[in-house]
Amino acid sequence: MNPRLEKWLPLWLSVLALLVWIGPLQWMAAHVSQISDVPVYQAVYDHMSAGEMPYRDFPLEYPPGAAVLFWITGVLPGAFGFTFATLMLFSLIATVIAVTLTAKALGMSPRRQMAAGAVVALSPLLLGNLLTTRFDLLLAALIAWLLWAVVTDRMTMAWVILAVAILVKLVPLAFIPVLLIVHWRRHGWPSVARAAGWCAAIVAVVVVPLIITAPHGMWGSISYHLDRPLQLESTGAAYLMSLRVLAGAPLAVESSFGSQGLPGDGPQFVALISTVVLVVLVATIAYTLWRLLLTSPAMADSSLFVAAIATTCIALLVAGKVLSPQFLVWIIPGAVLVTGRMGRWAVGISVAALLVTQAYFPAGYWQLVALQTPQMGILILRDGLLIVLMALCWPRRAVATAAEELSSA
Repeated sequence: MNPRLEKWLPLWLSVLALLVWIGPLQWMAAHVSQISDVPVYQAVYDHMSAGEMPYRDFPLEYPPGAAVLFWITGVLPGAFGFTFATLMLFSLIATVIAVTLTAKALGMSPRRQMAAGAVVALSPLLLGNLLTTRFDLLLAALIAWLLWAVVTDRMTMAWVILAVAILVKLVPLAFIPVLLIVHWRRHGWPSVARAAGWCAAIVAVVVVPLIITAPHGMWGSISYHLDRPLQLESTGAAYLMSLRVLAGAPLAVESSFGSQGLPGDGPQFVALISTVVLVVLVATIAYTLWRLLLTSPAMADSSLFVAAIATTCIALLVAGKVLSPQFLVWIIPGAVLVTGRMGRWAVGISVAALLVTQAYFPAGYWQLVALQTPQMGILILRDGLLIVLMALCWPRRAVATAAEELSSA
Protein backbone atom coordinates (compact mmCIF):
# COMPACT_ATOMS: atom_id res chain seq x y z
CA MET A 1 0.00 0.00 0.00
CA ASN A 2 1.17 3.51 -0.79
CA PRO A 3 2.53 5.16 2.42
CA ARG A 4 0.40 8.23 1.79
CA LEU A 5 -2.71 6.07 1.42
CA GLU A 6 -1.87 4.25 4.65
CA LYS A 7 -1.47 7.58 6.43
CA TRP A 8 -4.93 8.69 5.37
CA LEU A 9 -6.54 5.27 5.78
CA PRO A 10 -8.64 6.26 8.85
CA LEU A 11 -10.07 9.16 6.83
CA TRP A 12 -10.92 7.06 3.78
CA LEU A 13 -12.55 4.39 5.92
CA SER A 14 -14.51 7.10 7.75
CA VAL A 15 -15.76 8.33 4.37
CA LEU A 16 -16.77 4.74 3.57
CA ALA A 17 -18.74 4.58 6.84
CA LEU A 18 -20.44 7.88 6.00
CA LEU A 19 -21.38 6.72 2.50
CA VAL A 20 -22.76 3.45 3.87
CA TRP A 21 -24.82 5.35 6.43
CA ILE A 22 -26.33 7.97 4.12
CA GLY A 23 -26.78 5.60 1.17
CA PRO A 24 -27.70 1.91 1.42
CA LEU A 25 -28.49 2.07 5.13
CA GLN A 26 -31.16 4.71 4.53
CA TRP A 27 -32.61 2.54 1.77
CA MET A 28 -32.77 -0.35 4.26
CA ALA A 29 -34.46 1.89 6.82
CA ALA A 30 -37.13 2.80 4.27
CA HIS A 31 -37.73 -0.70 2.88
CA VAL A 32 -37.04 -3.08 5.78
CA SER A 33 -39.33 -3.40 8.80
CA GLN A 34 -37.93 -1.89 11.99
CA ILE A 35 -38.23 -2.60 15.68
CA SER A 36 -37.04 0.66 17.18
CA ASP A 37 -36.03 1.66 20.72
CA VAL A 38 -36.02 5.37 19.87
CA PRO A 39 -39.53 5.97 21.30
CA VAL A 40 -38.31 4.60 24.63
CA TYR A 41 -35.33 6.97 24.58
CA GLN A 42 -37.52 9.93 23.63
CA ALA A 43 -39.89 9.15 26.50
CA VAL A 44 -36.93 9.39 28.88
CA TYR A 45 -36.02 12.78 27.43
CA ASP A 46 -39.63 13.96 27.69
CA HIS A 47 -39.62 13.11 31.41
CA MET A 48 -36.36 15.00 31.94
CA SER A 49 -37.45 18.01 29.89
CA ALA A 50 -40.53 18.21 32.14
CA GLY A 51 -38.21 18.60 35.14
CA GLU A 52 -38.33 15.02 36.37
CA MET A 53 -35.18 13.28 37.59
CA PRO A 54 -34.33 9.76 36.42
CA TYR A 55 -34.62 7.02 39.05
CA ARG A 56 -36.31 9.37 41.54
CA ASP A 57 -39.33 10.54 39.54
CA PHE A 58 -39.54 7.82 36.89
CA PRO A 59 -37.96 4.38 36.47
CA LEU A 60 -34.99 3.95 34.13
CA GLU A 61 -33.43 0.62 33.19
CA TYR A 62 -30.27 2.22 31.79
CA PRO A 63 -27.24 3.67 33.64
CA PRO A 64 -26.97 7.46 34.07
CA GLY A 65 -24.68 7.91 31.06
CA ALA A 66 -27.45 6.69 28.77
CA ALA A 67 -29.83 9.26 30.26
CA VAL A 68 -27.26 11.97 29.46
CA LEU A 69 -27.14 10.74 25.85
CA PHE A 70 -30.94 10.90 25.58
CA TRP A 71 -30.96 14.41 27.06
CA ILE A 72 -28.27 15.62 24.63
CA THR A 73 -30.24 14.11 21.74
CA GLY A 74 -33.36 15.98 22.80
CA VAL A 75 -31.78 19.41 23.29
CA LEU A 76 -29.92 19.36 19.96
CA PRO A 77 -31.85 20.83 17.00
CA GLY A 78 -33.83 18.52 14.75
CA ALA A 79 -36.23 15.64 15.22
CA PHE A 80 -35.24 13.31 18.05
CA GLY A 81 -34.91 10.21 15.86
CA PHE A 82 -32.80 11.97 13.21
CA THR A 83 -30.50 13.55 15.80
CA PHE A 84 -30.07 10.26 17.61
CA ALA A 85 -29.15 8.49 14.36
CA THR A 86 -26.64 11.26 13.60
CA LEU A 87 -24.98 10.77 16.98
CA MET A 88 -24.73 7.05 16.24
CA LEU A 89 -23.11 7.90 12.89
CA PHE A 90 -20.48 9.93 14.76
CA SER A 91 -19.99 6.95 17.08
CA LEU A 92 -19.48 4.67 14.07
CA ILE A 93 -16.88 7.00 12.57
CA ALA A 94 -15.12 7.27 15.94
CA THR A 95 -15.01 3.47 16.11
CA VAL A 96 -13.58 3.23 12.58
CA ILE A 97 -10.81 5.69 13.39
CA ALA A 98 -9.92 4.04 16.70
CA VAL A 99 -9.84 0.52 15.24
CA THR A 100 -7.67 1.60 12.30
CA LEU A 101 -5.23 3.47 14.53
CA THR A 102 -5.05 0.54 16.93
CA ALA A 103 -4.38 -1.90 14.09
CA LYS A 104 -1.47 0.28 13.00
CA ALA A 105 -0.15 0.58 16.56
CA LEU A 106 -0.23 -3.22 16.84
CA GLY A 107 2.02 -3.42 13.79
CA MET A 108 -0.58 -4.97 11.51
CA SER A 109 -0.01 -4.80 7.77
CA PRO A 110 -1.83 -2.08 5.81
CA ARG A 111 -4.08 -4.79 4.39
CA ARG A 112 -5.08 -5.96 7.88
CA GLN A 113 -5.60 -2.36 8.95
CA MET A 114 -7.92 -1.84 6.00
CA ALA A 115 -9.80 -5.08 6.68
CA ALA A 116 -10.32 -4.23 10.35
CA GLY A 117 -11.55 -0.71 9.63
CA ALA A 118 -13.70 -1.83 6.71
CA VAL A 119 -15.58 -4.39 8.81
CA VAL A 120 -16.45 -1.61 11.27
CA ALA A 121 -17.43 0.79 8.49
CA LEU A 122 -19.66 -1.83 6.86
CA SER A 123 -21.13 -3.15 10.13
CA PRO A 124 -24.44 -1.25 9.70
CA LEU A 125 -25.00 -3.15 6.45
CA LEU A 126 -23.81 -6.45 7.92
CA LEU A 127 -25.99 -6.22 11.03
CA GLY A 128 -28.82 -4.07 9.75
CA ASN A 129 -30.40 -0.70 10.27
CA LEU A 130 -31.15 -1.48 13.92
CA LEU A 131 -27.86 0.30 14.72
CA THR A 132 -29.54 3.62 13.92
CA THR A 133 -32.15 3.06 16.64
CA ARG A 134 -29.98 1.74 19.52
CA PHE A 135 -27.12 3.41 21.37
CA ASP A 136 -24.78 0.41 21.33
CA LEU A 137 -22.52 2.04 18.72
CA LEU A 138 -21.54 4.50 21.44
CA LEU A 139 -20.33 1.63 23.61
CA ALA A 140 -18.48 0.14 20.63
CA ALA A 141 -16.68 3.47 20.14
CA LEU A 142 -15.69 3.58 23.80
CA ILE A 143 -14.38 -0.01 23.66
CA ALA A 144 -12.39 0.83 20.52
CA TRP A 145 -10.75 3.86 22.11
CA LEU A 146 -10.10 1.88 25.30
CA LEU A 147 -8.15 -0.62 23.19
CA TRP A 148 -6.24 2.20 21.49
CA ALA A 149 -5.36 3.81 24.83
CA VAL A 150 -3.93 0.56 26.22
CA VAL A 151 -2.08 -0.40 23.03
CA THR A 152 -0.43 3.06 22.99
CA ASP A 153 0.21 2.84 26.77
CA ARG A 154 -2.08 5.67 27.82
CA MET A 155 -3.24 3.80 30.88
CA THR A 156 -4.87 6.65 32.82
CA MET A 157 -6.84 7.57 29.72
CA ALA A 158 -7.90 3.92 29.43
CA TRP A 159 -9.34 3.96 32.95
CA VAL A 160 -11.18 7.24 32.29
CA ILE A 161 -12.69 5.77 29.11
CA LEU A 162 -13.68 2.68 31.07
CA ALA A 163 -15.48 4.88 33.61
CA VAL A 164 -17.49 6.57 30.86
CA ALA A 165 -18.28 3.18 29.30
CA ILE A 166 -19.54 1.83 32.64
CA LEU A 167 -21.79 4.86 33.01
CA VAL A 168 -23.24 4.18 29.55
CA LYS A 169 -23.72 0.42 30.07
CA LEU A 170 -22.68 -1.72 33.01
CA VAL A 171 -21.15 -4.53 30.93
CA PRO A 172 -17.63 -2.97 30.75
CA LEU A 173 -17.31 -3.79 34.45
CA ALA A 174 -16.18 -7.19 33.14
CA PHE A 175 -13.10 -5.52 31.60
CA ILE A 176 -11.68 -4.47 34.97
CA PRO A 177 -9.74 -7.72 35.71
CA VAL A 178 -7.84 -7.76 32.42
CA LEU A 179 -7.17 -4.02 32.54
CA LEU A 180 -5.83 -4.36 36.08
CA ILE A 181 -3.53 -7.18 35.03
CA VAL A 182 -2.00 -5.53 31.98
CA HIS A 183 -1.56 -2.22 33.83
CA TRP A 184 0.16 -4.00 36.72
CA ARG A 185 2.42 -5.84 34.28
CA ARG A 186 3.57 -2.56 32.71
CA HIS A 187 3.74 -0.09 35.58
CA GLY A 188 3.15 -1.81 38.93
CA TRP A 189 0.47 -1.52 41.57
CA PRO A 190 1.00 2.14 42.60
CA SER A 191 0.26 3.26 39.04
CA VAL A 192 -2.75 0.93 38.91
CA ALA A 193 -4.12 2.39 42.14
CA ARG A 194 -3.82 5.97 40.88
CA ALA A 195 -5.43 5.33 37.49
CA ALA A 196 -8.15 3.04 38.83
CA GLY A 197 -8.85 5.69 41.46
CA TRP A 198 -9.69 8.14 38.68
CA CYS A 199 -12.09 5.60 37.22
CA ALA A 200 -13.79 5.01 40.57
CA ALA A 201 -13.98 8.74 41.27
CA ILE A 202 -15.65 9.54 37.95
CA VAL A 203 -18.25 6.81 38.45
CA ALA A 204 -18.81 7.84 42.07
CA VAL A 205 -19.33 11.52 41.22
CA VAL A 206 -22.23 10.53 38.99
CA VAL A 207 -23.68 7.56 40.83
CA VAL A 208 -23.38 8.45 44.54
CA PRO A 209 -25.69 11.53 44.39
CA LEU A 210 -28.28 9.38 42.60
CA ILE A 211 -27.99 6.67 45.24
CA ILE A 212 -28.52 9.28 47.96
CA THR A 213 -31.47 11.00 46.30
CA ALA A 214 -33.12 7.99 44.66
CA PRO A 215 -31.96 4.75 46.34
CA HIS A 216 -35.06 2.78 45.39
CA GLY A 217 -34.90 3.92 41.78
CA MET A 218 -31.20 3.06 41.47
CA TRP A 219 -31.78 -0.38 42.95
CA GLY A 220 -34.77 -0.80 40.66
CA SER A 221 -32.57 -0.24 37.59
CA ILE A 222 -30.30 -3.06 38.79
CA SER A 223 -33.03 -5.45 39.95
CA TYR A 224 -34.76 -4.95 36.58
CA HIS A 225 -31.90 -6.80 34.90
CA LEU A 226 -31.52 -9.34 37.69
CA ASP A 227 -35.20 -10.25 37.44
CA ARG A 228 -35.33 -10.57 33.66
CA PRO A 229 -36.07 -14.08 32.37
CA LEU A 230 -33.94 -15.91 29.83
CA GLN A 231 -34.24 -13.76 26.71
CA LEU A 232 -35.40 -15.35 23.47
CA GLU A 233 -32.14 -14.81 21.53
CA SER A 234 -29.66 -15.86 24.21
CA THR A 235 -27.42 -18.89 23.88
CA GLY A 236 -29.32 -20.57 26.71
CA ALA A 237 -32.56 -20.06 24.79
CA ALA A 238 -30.91 -21.43 21.64
CA TYR A 239 -29.98 -24.56 23.60
CA LEU A 240 -33.60 -25.04 24.69
CA MET A 241 -34.75 -24.42 21.11
CA SER A 242 -32.40 -27.13 19.89
CA LEU A 243 -34.07 -29.54 22.35
CA ARG A 244 -37.43 -28.47 20.96
CA VAL A 245 -36.32 -29.03 17.35
CA LEU A 246 -34.59 -32.36 18.02
CA ALA A 247 -36.78 -33.88 20.71
CA GLY A 248 -39.99 -31.86 20.75
CA ALA A 249 -39.30 -30.40 24.22
CA PRO A 250 -42.07 -28.00 25.34
CA LEU A 251 -41.23 -24.33 25.17
CA ALA A 252 -43.23 -21.13 25.57
CA VAL A 253 -42.55 -17.45 24.96
CA GLU A 254 -43.90 -14.47 26.91
CA SER A 255 -43.42 -10.74 26.55
CA SER A 256 -42.03 -8.95 29.59
CA PHE A 257 -39.30 -6.44 30.51
CA GLY A 258 -39.59 -4.83 27.10
CA SER A 259 -38.67 -7.98 25.17
CA GLN A 260 -39.58 -11.63 24.71
CA GLY A 261 -38.34 -14.31 27.10
CA LEU A 262 -38.80 -17.93 28.06
CA PRO A 263 -40.81 -18.49 31.26
CA GLY A 264 -40.72 -21.56 33.47
CA ASP A 265 -38.41 -23.45 35.79
CA GLY A 266 -36.30 -24.93 33.00
CA PRO A 267 -35.35 -21.60 31.38
CA GLN A 268 -34.85 -20.09 34.84
CA PHE A 269 -32.36 -22.85 35.67
CA VAL A 270 -30.57 -22.35 32.34
CA ALA A 271 -30.35 -18.60 33.07
CA LEU A 272 -28.75 -19.36 36.45
CA ILE A 273 -26.23 -21.72 34.87
CA SER A 274 -25.47 -19.12 32.19
CA THR A 275 -24.68 -16.52 34.86
CA VAL A 276 -22.34 -18.92 36.65
CA VAL A 277 -20.64 -19.78 33.36
CA LEU A 278 -20.21 -16.07 32.60
CA VAL A 279 -18.47 -15.41 35.92
CA VAL A 280 -16.21 -18.42 35.38
CA LEU A 281 -15.39 -17.31 31.83
CA VAL A 282 -14.47 -13.75 32.86
CA ALA A 283 -12.26 -15.07 35.66
CA THR A 284 -10.64 -17.68 33.42
CA ILE A 285 -9.88 -15.14 30.69
CA ALA A 286 -8.19 -12.90 33.25
CA TYR A 287 -6.21 -15.81 34.71
CA THR A 288 -5.13 -16.93 31.25
CA LEU A 289 -3.95 -13.40 30.43
CA TRP A 290 -1.99 -13.21 33.70
CA ARG A 291 -0.22 -16.50 33.04
CA LEU A 292 0.65 -15.51 29.48
CA LEU A 293 1.97 -12.10 30.49
CA LEU A 294 4.30 -13.71 33.01
CA THR A 295 6.01 -15.74 30.30
CA SER A 296 5.72 -13.47 27.26
CA PRO A 297 7.91 -10.52 26.18
CA ALA A 298 6.62 -7.04 26.92
CA MET A 299 5.98 -6.44 23.21
CA ALA A 300 3.17 -9.02 23.38
CA ASP A 301 1.23 -7.22 26.13
CA SER A 302 -0.97 -5.22 23.78
CA SER A 303 -1.93 -8.10 21.51
CA LEU A 304 -2.75 -10.33 24.45
CA PHE A 305 -4.83 -7.56 26.04
CA VAL A 306 -6.80 -7.03 22.82
CA ALA A 307 -7.48 -10.78 22.62
CA ALA A 308 -8.60 -10.82 26.27
CA ILE A 309 -10.98 -7.88 25.78
CA ALA A 310 -12.36 -9.41 22.58
CA THR A 311 -12.96 -12.74 24.34
CA THR A 312 -14.56 -11.05 27.35
CA CYS A 313 -16.95 -9.13 25.06
CA ILE A 314 -17.97 -12.33 23.30
CA ALA A 315 -18.35 -14.16 26.62
CA LEU A 316 -20.81 -11.47 27.74
CA LEU A 317 -22.92 -12.38 24.73
CA VAL A 318 -22.44 -16.15 24.80
CA ALA A 319 -23.11 -16.61 28.51
CA GLY A 320 -25.41 -13.66 29.18
CA LYS A 321 -29.09 -14.33 29.75
CA VAL A 322 -29.92 -11.45 27.37
CA LEU A 323 -28.52 -11.27 23.83
CA SER A 324 -30.22 -8.53 21.86
CA PRO A 325 -29.01 -8.36 18.23
CA GLN A 326 -27.47 -4.89 18.62
CA PHE A 327 -25.08 -6.29 21.25
CA LEU A 328 -23.04 -7.85 18.46
CA VAL A 329 -21.58 -4.44 17.61
CA TRP A 330 -19.67 -4.57 20.94
CA ILE A 331 -17.54 -7.48 19.77
CA ILE A 332 -16.36 -5.95 16.49
CA PRO A 333 -13.55 -3.62 17.71
CA GLY A 334 -11.76 -6.40 19.57
CA ALA A 335 -12.50 -9.33 17.27
CA VAL A 336 -11.10 -7.62 14.14
CA LEU A 337 -7.87 -6.70 15.99
CA VAL A 338 -6.84 -10.15 17.23
CA THR A 339 -3.41 -10.92 15.77
CA GLY A 340 -2.18 -14.11 14.12
CA ARG A 341 -3.85 -16.74 12.00
CA MET A 342 -6.75 -17.13 14.43
CA GLY A 343 -7.32 -13.39 14.18
CA ARG A 344 -7.84 -13.61 10.44
CA TRP A 345 -10.40 -16.36 10.98
CA ALA A 346 -12.03 -14.22 13.69
CA VAL A 347 -12.67 -11.43 11.16
CA GLY A 348 -14.53 -13.85 8.88
CA ILE A 349 -16.57 -15.44 11.67
CA SER A 350 -17.47 -11.99 13.01
CA VAL A 351 -18.86 -11.00 9.61
CA ALA A 352 -20.74 -14.31 9.38
CA ALA A 353 -22.29 -13.82 12.84
CA LEU A 354 -23.52 -10.35 11.87
CA LEU A 355 -25.02 -11.55 8.59
CA VAL A 356 -26.74 -14.55 10.21
CA THR A 357 -28.23 -12.23 12.83
CA GLN A 358 -29.71 -10.07 10.07
CA ALA A 359 -31.15 -13.23 8.50
CA TYR A 360 -33.74 -13.41 11.30
CA PHE A 361 -33.84 -9.86 12.72
CA PRO A 362 -35.96 -7.89 12.23
CA ALA A 363 -37.83 -9.48 9.31
CA GLY A 364 -38.14 -12.94 10.86
CA TYR A 365 -38.19 -11.97 14.52
CA TRP A 366 -41.89 -12.54 15.11
CA GLN A 367 -41.61 -15.94 13.44
CA LEU A 368 -38.88 -16.68 15.98
CA VAL A 369 -41.24 -15.55 18.74
CA ALA A 370 -43.74 -18.05 17.33
CA LEU A 371 -40.98 -20.71 17.60
CA GLN A 372 -41.00 -21.52 13.91
CA THR A 373 -38.28 -24.01 13.02
CA PRO A 374 -36.42 -22.07 10.26
CA GLN A 375 -35.91 -19.02 12.47
CA MET A 376 -34.92 -21.17 15.46
CA GLY A 377 -32.36 -22.89 13.25
CA ILE A 378 -30.88 -19.55 12.20
CA LEU A 379 -30.65 -18.41 15.82
CA ILE A 380 -28.94 -21.67 16.87
CA LEU A 381 -26.43 -21.19 14.04
CA ARG A 382 -25.74 -17.58 15.04
CA ASP A 383 -25.14 -18.46 18.70
CA GLY A 384 -22.94 -21.36 17.61
CA LEU A 385 -20.84 -18.95 15.53
CA LEU A 386 -20.37 -16.75 18.59
CA ILE A 387 -19.03 -19.71 20.57
CA VAL A 388 -16.59 -20.46 17.72
CA LEU A 389 -15.58 -16.80 17.65
CA MET A 390 -14.88 -16.82 21.38
CA ALA A 391 -12.58 -19.81 20.91
CA LEU A 392 -10.75 -18.07 18.05
CA CYS A 393 -10.18 -14.86 20.03
CA TRP A 394 -9.13 -16.61 23.25
CA PRO A 395 -5.72 -15.27 24.43
CA ARG A 396 -3.07 -17.91 23.68
CA ARG A 397 0.62 -18.30 23.06
CA ALA A 398 0.12 -17.93 19.30
CA VAL A 399 -1.14 -14.38 19.86
CA ALA A 400 2.10 -13.49 21.68
CA THR A 401 4.16 -15.14 18.92
CA ALA A 402 2.33 -13.18 16.24
CA ALA A 403 2.96 -9.96 18.19
CA GLU A 404 6.67 -10.72 18.29
CA GLU A 405 6.69 -11.32 14.54
CA LEU A 406 4.86 -8.04 13.89
CA SER A 407 7.29 -6.08 16.07
CA SER A 408 10.31 -7.53 14.27
CA ALA A 409 8.86 -7.05 10.77
